[in-house]
Amino acid sequence: MSTNSQNLPGKEFDSRQALIEQLQTLGEAASTETALFHQAAADQYGLGITDMKTLSILIQEGSMTAGEIGKRLGLTSGSVTTLIDRLEQQELVKRQPHAKDRRKVIITVNQERLAAETNVYRSMGEAFATLLGTYTTEQLEFLVQFYQASIEVTKQEIAKLASSD
Repeated sequence: MSTNSQNLPGKEFDSRQALIEQLQTLGEAASTETALFHQAAADQYGLGITDMKTLSILIQEGSMTAGEIGKRLGLTSGSVTTLIDRLEQQELVKRQPHAKDRRKVIITVNQERLAAETNVYRSMGEAFATLLGTYTTEQLEFLVQFYQASIEVTKQEIAKLASSD
């Protein structure tokens, strides 16, 4: 499916390069706008962005230990403890004993508390559902493939940055 750009005729090569540059610029803009949206959403809940991302990760990936949260978010153990304390104080997460290791606790999302809150993401979800509804099945399949690949690339780049510390 990939095309070797070196084998393309001049005009097609130039068009391809321009599209790649445009996609990179748009990707950066989309990333910035997404980060700004998440910050605005966090503000609506009276939370910080790290608090929101912690909740998001727990919702998407399931319950985990404080150490796993720290590793996933690149936080120190002290920062994770403070983070969990904040979320627990607002009753957004619960600490539960680890089934096999008494030294560890499992952090779970308090689904009942989240369900009781106004969902500031609902409008965004509806807007994207409308947008995605304008694409063909083939285009949606491509977008799924693109997002899966871009998430993996991003995770690899995060790992590179973390290993350079």
